[in-house]
Amino acid sequence: MAALAVLAVVVAVERRRHPAPVVPRTSQDAPPDDYGIIALTVPEIRRLLTVFTQVSTVVTPRMAALRREFELRWSEWRRRHQARARWYHYRKRLAAA
Repeated sequence: MAALAVLAVVVAVERRRHPAPVVPRTSQDAPPDDYGIIALTVPEIRRLLTVFTQVSTVVTPRMAALRREFELRWSEWRRRHQARARWYHYRKRLAAA
């Protein structure tokens, strides 16, 4: 329970650091140049913590560093992709309304 509480606090702090999500106001809005990035979630932080603590015990230090770098880049790409998908989802829902 304590670990989940710590993760929830980390998520709350992370959400304060990110501005409000970029969403369309009308169904005719053109896509922005930068959709932004969604804040870290509890499952994402848990996944990253697992990768950072377990990968170094299995492989060489060089491979562990490469794996950590990959996981961080993947997390950032995925969160940016989710922001882009949210933008298009909102625009589609505005068009249907």
